[in-house]
Amino acid sequence: MTGFIQKCLFGAAFVMFGAVVLFTGWVYRGNLPSGFSDSYTIEIKHGMSAGEIADSLKAKGAIRSAFFFKVIAELRGYSGRFKSGAHKLDGSMTTDEIARILMQNPPAPPDIKVTVIEGLTIRETASALQKTADIDSAEFVDLASDNNVAKKLGIDNVSLEGYLYPDTYYVRVGTTPMEMIKRMTDHFFVVFDDSLKLRAKNMDMSVNDVVTLASLIVSEAGNDEERPLVSQVFHRRMKLGRPLEANPTIQYALGVRRRVLDEDLTVDSPYNTYINKGLPPGPIANPGKKSLIAALFPAESSYLYFVADGKGGNIFSRTLAEHNRAVRLYKRQRRQSSMH
Repeated sequence: MTGFIQKCLFGAAFVMFGAVVLFTGWVYRGNLPSGFSDSYTIEIKHGMSAGEIADSLKAKGAIRSAFFFKVIAELRGYSGRFKSGAHKLDGSMTTDEIARILMQNPPAPPDIKVTVIEGLTIRETASALQKTADIDSAEFVDLASDNNVAKKLGIDNVSLEGYLYPDTYYVRVGTTPMEMIKRMTDHFFVVFDDSLKLRAKNMDMSVNDVVTLASLIVSEAGNDEERPLVSQVFHRRMKLGRPLEANPTIQYALGVRRRVLDEDLTVDSPYNTYINKGLPPGPIANPGKKSLIAALFPAESSYLYFVADGKGGNIFSRTLAEHNRAVRLYKRQRRQSSMH
């Protein structure tokens, strides 16, 4: 009997030893680096469980066993403590090392400085944001051109043209087009505050009227000093019932930025301010604060015309005769410039 018991104990010990060896081997193998790559990034979203993280790591090839990762997480008390964000890891790390690193706050990448200049259209703004901050330009254009999006953001216009406020922004890596749009339109409403809304109301202008006029001003004025003068010309022309005759609206109707030709002035578009009186249907660009203020506070003058002076500014005239002389001077300067 004693010999039988000894044999049983020996057998049990052998089985237990074998189990320990197998378990140790499993642990050793499960914890080995996957050899995935030299380095990689894993994105942990807020609220992800240990199992979801394990599956994500396994799908990426970063760990050998998702089950082993979950076991490690439970045994070491890591579950529920993993930090959301982008974690940069190394292919030489063991599963246990990866689990420990994922509990640490990942270093946030620096915000990207993006300067959106005044006078850009939706498409030009989208292009600038994609180039500098890698924001999807196609999605940005689609959203900013959507009337339903404009309505949800409290904007009374067919699109967000004019309301994507130009400024310098510090953009977080991974910012979505909608997040950027919301940020820019929120900024617009901070600038266009109650005092400007009251001024617009007293002038019998809607917010969209002001933004539309401001978008013409930024497209025509050569410098800050000219903004109120350009505004005055447009206000006076509207008061007299005369077309605004603004070349930038022709460019907007054509969808190109180039010199406007005589044959372009008859383009069939509601944005053609040579054949349609009053303001165009909506803004043609995104104006800044100085242009918005100029639209609401035109200069005290009696100008009715202006034309480029060939030096980055404009020549303002009160009569057609004065204007024609200025136009001839501009054309002569342009011809002379093209000869050199």
